[in-house]
This record gives sequence, structure tokens and C-alpha cells, in this order.
Amino acid sequence: MEDYLGKAAHEKQSAKIAIKEKRFDDAWRHLNNQKDLYLKHAHRMQFSEIHTLVIDSSPHEDMANILRLEGKHKNALSNISYTYKAAHLADRPTITLEKKLEAYYNRAYKKQPFKRFLSLLKALPNGDYVSVRDFVEIYYPMAPEIGDDQARPYTAQNRIDIAQEKAKSINRNLFERREQQKAIASTKVVDTEKESRPEPKYVDTASIKVNQKSPNAFLGYSNSDWILNITIGAIVLVIFIWLIG
Repeated sequence: MEDYLGKAAHEKQSAKIAIKEKRFDDAWRHLNNQKDLYLKHAHRMQFSEIHTLVIDSSPHEDMANILRLEGKHKNALSNISYTYKAAHLADRPTITLEKKLEAYYNRAYKKQPFKRFLSLLKALPNGDYVSVRDFVEIYYPMAPEIGDDQARPYTAQNRIDIAQEKAKSINRNLFERREQQKAIASTKVVDTEKESRPEPKYVDTASIKVNQKSPNAFLGYSNSDWILNITIGAIVLVIFIWLIG
């Protein structure tokens, strides 16, 4: 049986040496390899969703350090936030991580207090990397500067607002990518340079075996998902009746 954890430990050590020598691209590749090996181990051992997130997120603490050294503080905060969120979901000790998280936060954001950021991160419904990254880099900067006691509860309407903002972001990205492709096609320039810093692979939590069922679920879906779907359906129905009337 292949020793995935042993190979992952070797990749981690190689990454730390590369970071010390300021070979950040090499370090990033080693950390990517570490993540791949961790996910293979998690799949073989049939880890639950939460425990898969914990093992997948652990290399992101070193990734955050690389980004910090490069001065990319918002990206660094996204990575350390992923590590923290996974540990929080698994009820693991987070005192040391929380101190690191605050230090990273203070480099990226200075207008709003860390306490508010932490409470919103803990309340985030999903703990996968993409959800955490979008919260840190897109939605948190748009949050109003109000106290925790004035924060809006996470409701179905809030989820609709967030979904709409995500749709706008996706549309903007598609438009920008299309314009870039048109520009490349018009000049007929082919870029053969290989990507030196590949985007890490992230765990698809939808395909992970979950050991425990949520107490707030009905027919396999959470109550919040039912509320969201019913709300959207009602809105579509009202608009349809208005149009035919």
C-alpha cells in the first residue's frame, strides 16, 4: 500500500526548505503535491467531509506564508482563513491559529475590527476553500461597517443577494475572458510560457462521503436550501403571473 502520508511529509519539508531559500514557485509546487497526496489518503480512508477539509486545508497555512512574504496580503488571508475555518468546523483547538489569523487580517484590512471578521467567518455556512476565498476577498469588503449586534442574520433573502452578486461576478469574468481571447486571436500571438504557480486543486465536498447527517435537513437538503428554493420559486411565479396579466 502506497505511503501517501510519508510522501506528503517529504513534500512539506521540501516546501519549507524552498521557502527559507526564497524559491517560492518551487515551494508552491511542493505544497500542491502535498495536497494531492493528502486527498488520495483521505479518499482511501473514506474520510468524512469535515475531516477531508481539515487535511486539505493544512498546507494552506504555508501557502499563506508564501503569499505574505510576497506582499499579497488579501490572498494570504484567504488561505489562512481556510485553514482556520476547517479547524473550527472540526472543533479543533484554534487559539494559535486565531492569533495568526488576526495578524494576517491586520495586514489585509484595517477599517473594520477583527472581531467582526472572525464572527462572520465562523458563521459562514460552507467551509470549502472557494466559499472562504469569496467571503474574504469579495463579500467581506462589501459588508457595512456596523457592530456585531446590528449584523443582519443569515436569511434566505441574504442568500439570494449573495447569489445575485456571484452571478454578476461570474458574468464580469466571462466578459473579460472573452475580450482577452478576442485580443489574442486578433494579434495571433501564442503564449507558450508554462504557468509557474499553478492554482491548487481543491476538494469537491459534494462527492465526499459524509458520516453524520445534519439535524436540520429534510430529504437530503438543509432547511436553508428549502427556504431559498421556495423563495426563488415564489418570486419567479409572481413575475410570471405579472407578465401574463
